[in-house]
Amino acid sequence: MQRALRFISKVMPDGHLLLPEDTAKDVGSVFEVILIPFEDVDIYNYTESLAKEKGFDHLTEMDIENIIHQYRGVS
Repeated sequence: MQRALRFISKVMPDGHLLLPEDTAKDVGSVFEVILIPFEDVDIYNYTESLAKEKGFDHLTEMDIENIIHQYRGVS
């Protein structure tokens, strides 16, 4: 079963990202990567205001998580 994984990483001198040990073992796997500077992790406030603007502010975090999992085919 696939699951979303959130972690803080660092760009290494050779340009690669430092991965958690378990993820680094998944050689050949393909992941969607979204980079957000750690000091600017205000994504939650941004998404909250965007949800209000688009009329989705009635959805809970669980609702949104379920939508994402359904879209990605994750059960």
